[in-house]
Amino acid sequence: MSHPPSLFCRYEFASYAQTREFLDALAVLSEETRLFPDLGFARTFVNITLRGRDGASPGPAEIDYARRAAVLAAAWTVS
Repeated sequence: MSHPPSLFCRYEFASYAQTREFLDALAVLSEETRLFPDLGFARTFVNITLRGRDGASPGPAEIDYARRAAVLAAAWTVS
């Protein structure tokens, strides 16, 4: 069984506080865009998976969300 196409990124942070701030920023982004990606997270990392609607490849909205999430993450991520 094949998986539908998706966009995936993992962001790592120095502390839980930074992870929490990033998750809060993602919540605002999701409310704004009405896109709610699959999130997996622990104390110092967040995994984001964006899938297209109805099993399709990610489209412009998902790609824009991924770009905006990367900009948000840049404020906190570990180099």
